Amino acid sequence: MTTAFTYSTTYLLDKSHYIETYEASVPADNSKKVYLIAVLLALVGLAVLMLTEINAFVAWFIIALGGLEVFSIRFKKPWWLARQLISKAANTELTLTIDEHGISSKSIHVQNTLAWSDISKIEVTKNGWLLYHNNSKNYLSSRALSDEAKAFLTTKTQLINSLAI
Repeated sequence: MTTAFTYSTTYLLDKSHYIETYEASVPADNSKKVYLIAVLLALVGLAVLMLTEINAFVAWFIIALGGLEVFSIRFKKPWWLARQLISKAANTELTLTIDEHGISSKSIHVQNTLAWSDISKIEVTKNGWLLYHNNSKNYLSSRALSDEAKAFLTTKTQLINSLAI
């Protein structure tokens, strides 16, 4: 008789964890299309400034929104990382449990369980797994996992992804 698989570990939600999570879960978009809204805002602002009698403040405000959009695109990762590092979860310990029922995470601020049946797709990344569920995704880093836990997740990945086809 085989025993059910259970793995539990504790790790710190530190800067390196958040950087790894961001790099794995946010797709890099280096195309020029991401700047389209910023360019359109700047052009609309210039048109309002040059071609209408509307107060110049409104035009400069629209142009500034275009500049702010460029700023938000350029500094997306540092901004996201800064928000995570000032959150109450930063630098706290998280206990991760993987078993036959799903993946549970518990810290002093949150307790969450993600059942295997709720996961629609698992994507293997360079350093972990992206778990897709309910129009959302979670990242699970492999650096805190044992070889047995990695093998278990690989098996679950194959099973879930074969059911999704």
